[in-house]
Formats: sequence, structure tokens, C-alpha cells
Amino acid sequence: MECYNICMKQSITITLNAWIICGVLLLANLITIGLWRPWSGVASNARTIVITGTSTIESEPDQYVFTPYYQKDGTDKAAVNTEFSNLSKTIVAKLKALGLKDSAIKVDVNLYDYGVYGSISSSEPESNAVATMTLTITVRDKDLAQEVQDYLVTTLPSGSITPQISFSSAKQKVLETQARNEALKDAKSKAEASVKELGARLGRVVAVSDITSGGITPMPWMVKSGEAVSNSSNGSDTSTSYAIQPGLNNFDFQIQVTYEIN
Repeated sequence: MECYNICMKQSITITLNAWIICGVLLLANLITIGLWRPWSGVASNARTIVITGTSTIESEPDQYVFTPYYQKDGTDKAAVNTEFSNLSKTIVAKLKALGLKDSAIKVDVNLYDYGVYGSISSSEPESNAVATMTLTITVRDKDLAQEVQDYLVTTLPSGSITPQISFSSAKQKVLETQARNEALKDAKSKAEASVKELGARLGRVVAVSDITSGGITPMPWMVKSGEAVSNSSNGSDTSTSYAIQPGLNNFDFQIQVTYEIN
């Protein structure tokens, strides 16, 4: 009988200890959740206002991209290929002599052999070999860009002679930082004015998201091969170049900010 009582006491003690441990763990979890407060982001009944802030920064573009292209056709594929190879080597060598690095010059060449059928698009009905070459030349200096344009005109390319003028990636990052700060200020100013009219007080920022950023890139003036000015002194045709004038481009930015209102 005494042994039975002792065993019962041990069983009750073990059971009570298990309940105490469970209670302690439950209490600890409740305290952790209370401190964490995952529901405290935005209350379901919180009042908010969404404002779009905008900004525009004017700045001189710093990138000049030329994209002239050339086309040759004939009856001999090897001859056309050799002619284009020599042309590309000559142009690239001259561009490097002006101060451009390899990374600033990209050459894309395509050669088509139409066989006995000939090329429908060729100016020569019997031509069966047509080659096209496109250059992409990126310049970061206005004076050098002018020199590049003056030289390219002498090669009589088709397509664009003047460059596409825009912001470089590096400058866009700088402008984006400035524009975002201005847009945030604009959003806060609008929010404060709005809640004042509503008879409320502006609370904390709940969310921020970029909407758009960037600017308008002027399109180049298209001057095609063969569009030359007449030289009255010798009666010949000579190519003409134009003054490069970058002017100012706009960098626009929009940001959306959500505020709590009290």
C-alpha cells in the first residue's frame, strides 16, 4: 500500500511537471508574438493616402551613338566580301586614330548569296551577292563626336549621319538619385497639403515604389548616302557634315508614396 502511494505521487509529480513545462513554453511563445507584432504593419482599419511625387531634371547628355550602315552588291561573292573587309578595316583604323577604343566600336557584317536567282533588292539585276555592314560607334566627348561625324560623312554611308544623343548609364544613375530625392520631397509636400485640407494629420510612410524614370532621346537627323552638296568651284559633289549640338535633355522621375493619416 505504501509502495502504491509512492508511485501515485511520482506519477502526479511527473504529470504536473509536464503541464508546467507546456505552460511555460506557451507563455514564452505568446510573449514573442506580442513583441514581434506581425499585425502591426498596417491595421485593417488604418486610413491611408497615396501620393505620386514627380520631378524633372534638365541636363546636358553625354553620350553620342553613331549607327551608319553600308551596302555593297555584285556578281562575285568573294570580291564583295573582300571589298567590305577592306572598308571595315579602313574605317576602324581611322576611328582608332581619332582616339576611340575597341570597346567603342562595334561592326556587324552580313553577306547574302542569292545564287543563280539574283537579288531582287539589288540595284544590279544580275547581282547575286549582297553585303551589309552596320557600325555602332559610342562616343562620350562632344569634340571627338564631331570629329567622328566629319570623318564618317566622307565614307558616304547610308542611314544616319548625326548621332543619337542621350545620357550614358553612369549619368542616368546620378540623375536618378537626384530625381528620386526631388520626387520624394514633392510627394511629401503634396501629402501635407492634402491632409491639411482634410483636417487630418500626416502619419508615417507605409510604402514607397518607383513608377517611371528616364528621359526623351532625340532622334538623329537622317542623311542618306548620295545626299551631298554641290561644289561650284570644281563641279563635283562633296559630302557635308553638321554641327553637333547636344542641348539639354529632360530626365523625368515619378514615385508613389503611401502615408498613414491620423
